[in-house]
Amino acid sequence: MANVKRSTDVSSTVEQLLNAPYGIQGADIISNTDPQKGSWYCIIAIADNSQLDVSGVAANWTENGLALSTDLDLITGLPYYGDFTQLELTGGKIIAYKK
Repeated sequence: MANVKRSTDVSSTVEQLLNAPYGIQGADIISNTDPQKGSWYCIIAIADNSQLDVSGVAANWTENGLALSTDLDLITGLPYYGDFTQLELTGGKIIAYKK
């Protein structure tokens, strides 16, 4: 029988985010600067100084009706929702929740 953790047994912020209700479908942890392809609906920064490289991001986000033009500093722990098919970081670490 597998050892299943109860919510009171969770000790780290990363484990808490992975156990969050919107993470039931599974998640990818992205910590390198290579473009990552997939199908995600939510990203959360889990390290300070996490930044999206918008030149390598494919999402349904716009800035004044145009594609994003400036890199985006992500606030640690804040969920960002969208239809992401490619993600690229300039630094940091994120959790990307799969559709």
